[in-house]
Amino acid sequence: MSIERTKLIQQIERIAPPERALDWDNTGVQINVGAAEIKRVLVTLDITEEIIREARALNVDFILAHHPLIFHRLQKIDGGNVAGRQIIELIRAGISVYAAHTSFDVVYGGNNDYLCEVLELQKIRRVLPEEEGAGEIIGKIGNLKREMRLAEVCDLLRERLCIDRRLPAVGDPSARILKVGLCAGGGGEQIEAFAANGCSLYITGDVRHHEALLAAEKGICLIDAGHFDTEWLFVRNFAEKLRTAVGDVAEVYESKHGKGPFIYL
Repeated sequence: MSIERTKLIQQIERIAPPERALDWDNTGVQINVGAAEIKRVLVTLDITEEIIREARALNVDFILAHHPLIFHRLQKIDGGNVAGRQIIELIRAGISVYAAHTSFDVVYGGNNDYLCEVLELQKIRRVLPEEEGAGEIIGKIGNLKREMRLAEVCDLLRERLCIDRRLPAVGDPSARILKVGLCAGGGGEQIEAFAANGCSLYITGDVRHHEALLAAEKGICLIDAGHFDTEWLFVRNFAEKLRTAVGDVAEVYESKHGKGPFIYL
């Protein structure tokens, strides 16, 4: 049971067309190596040493990651640094790598639609840019099933995303929330667009200090639920879609070892 690597990539790109990726992104093939016939695929959010060990233990031929292994331009592949060591190890193991990053963030059924589904948002719609002709805004807008206080939405996020810590937020804890904007991953730079779309709350990760101040000035509530915590659902989501596409000819595994880099003391 196997599928040609080129045909596997075609199926991945039907789910997340690479032409939908943003200009600055490095979505697509990262490493093309090893057997031309793929038997086992591992879906993961990131590629780390732990994930590579998991891939080798599962004897996979192909890793599908959300975050690109190669993001910035490489001047050389050096086994003395992290990226170089990982690339060398993957090539030696004959494991090809593909990244479906912003190509999956923006498509119907991708990261943001799935997050809306998990939070049971209703009347899902896209975000309109502030100015005509402006670039695409990553994220979605939807309504909660009922009006909730900001503090209650934080509780909902912790429950649905399995977050075991308090969440940094901007706004009055008792503020009434109905219309919610969200961007899985890091979307702090898009606060103004979601405020302009009339959202009473914006949920994202990686919010910087001046972005939080901007939210307060714009009068929009904000929750920084973390980059990892808003995106780890990628693994289950894309794995389910890929099984539907190729599950009869290749095994699709969901990584069990992905975790965020932070600990909270």
